[in-house]
Amino acid sequence: MDLRRERMKRNIIVRHKLVKMVRDLLDEEGFLEIETPIMIKGTPEGSREYIVPSRIYPGKFFVLPQSPQQLKQLLMIAGMDKYFQIARCFRDEDQRGDRQPEFTQLDMEMSFVEEDEIIELNEKMITKIIEKIVPDKKLTTKPFKKLTWHEAMSNYGSDKPDVRYELFLTDVSDTVSGSAFKVFSGTVKDGGVVKAFLVPGGAEMA
Repeated sequence: MDLRRERMKRNIIVRHKLVKMVRDLLDEEGFLEIETPIMIKGTPEGSREYIVPSRIYPGKFFVLPQSPQQLKQLLMIAGMDKYFQIARCFRDEDQRGDRQPEFTQLDMEMSFVEEDEIIELNEKMITKIIEKIVPDKKLTTKPFKKLTWHEAMSNYGSDKPDVRYELFLTDVSDTVSGSAFKVFSGTVKDGGVVKAFLVPGGAEMA
């Protein structure tokens, strides 16, 4: 009965439009949509796998794929230079905010390409999806801002920063090196760095 709610119905329609748009765009870019097997041999990836016992081969087991990783690499070896799949993935783990036992992902692979080509394709796809699916949402930067890992960690302290807020980390090691607070001064003494957020006008809020 929950599917009769307008919000749930709208979500299903949006998902359909999004998946169709992805398929059309990748088809225009020369990709082949190829389904890979669901019941496979276990692969050494980072999560626990669901195990499926075989009736035909007693004592033998299949597993459900955590991702099509090894299968798509075989496709690359076979000469399928551009592959994609709306892939079902399964991970036998406790449910968390960023992990579900079963989920769908857009899986892509390309052969003989440079990093910038991958970034350009994904940026094109994300931009088109946002402009068509949620036109009321405006992209603040096109092309997307690019940061190196070192820039992200140095300025934001995270490799996936929220760049909407320009609260950069500032090195205050010299300021706190003589501090009685040993957590700071000890860190500097041991060759570490102490950083803090600089909040303009923050003193007036105290």
